[in-house]
Amino acid sequence: MGDLQSVRADRTLSRAGLWAVGPRQLALPIEARGLSEVTIASGMLQTSPDFDVLAWLCERWARQPTPSGVMRPTLYELGSDLYAGPPSGKDYATLRSSLWRLAWVTVQIYGIDALTGEPGDFETRGGLLDVGQSRTHGSGQDRISVELDGWLRRAIEEGAPVRIPWQTLRQFDRNHQLAKRLWIYLQAERWRQCGDGSVEGCWIAVGDHLEAALGMTYGQHRQARAALKRACATVRNVDARYAAGHLAVARVGKTWRIQAERPTWDTWCQLRGRTTHAPPDDAERRRIQAKLASAPFLRAV
Repeated sequence: MGDLQSVRADRTLSRAGLWAVGPRQLALPIEARGLSEVTIASGMLQTSPDFDVLAWLCERWARQPTPSGVMRPTLYELGSDLYAGPPSGKDYATLRSSLWRLAWVTVQIYGIDALTGEPGDFETRGGLLDVGQSRTHGSGQDRISVELDGWLRRAIEEGAPVRIPWQTLRQFDRNHQLAKRLWIYLQAERWRQCGDGSVEGCWIAVGDHLEAALGMTYGQHRQARAALKRACATVRNVDARYAAGHLAVARVGKTWRIQAERPTWDTWCQLRGRTTHAPPDDAERRRIQAKLASAPFLRAV
């Protein structure tokens, strides 16, 4: 899509315990109870590249909807955005495998009240997308036939999809899958403005439900907390917006939380002097840190 700075993703899917962050038997059925939703699926998906591929397709649909519901992007278009250049033969094979996994899985996600555990106010049921046979494009590129499931198209068109900064999403390499999964989950959080409105914050209870939502499989909670602490450090390193705020695993009384604070989008654009989802380079990061040193409303980490 050329000018891709951000993509749209369904908020419920972004929070669902559907995405694996380590070695898993993806074809086995799962039931994962998160903090605000229960996910029942025919199998799991990989955080990379499956989430990225699905988000790209959702953005493509939002930009170029068709009366039939069928999109026909080329694998070259998809791969060029994913790999920031012409895809290799191995990349094409990876994309085809990802598309078939996305087409194979079926999901049921229903909300739960975080306080009572009773069923909540939404339910999602069905597949994610259908993939048809490739067609040979005039230039020799495979043009695939993809149709997002009706509920997902409606969620992108009528709901409140999550905006995912594309280049930041792609900066998480395959060794940082938990950090990437945590970052996606945070993007889907409902942030609340703090103080004078220049920062926003949220906190997430650490425990079984968060571990399920993030696809974690550690045998002990202390191991999971240690992994989350490393993931928070990676997120701060990759996403400068969190480095300009605060993100850490903290003990509060007898419980553990992920506590997060970051500049609001308007404040972040003011700090950068421009409106863009593209991540800042090292020089711009230094300029932002210099501004933060004289900005008492933010805490530079």
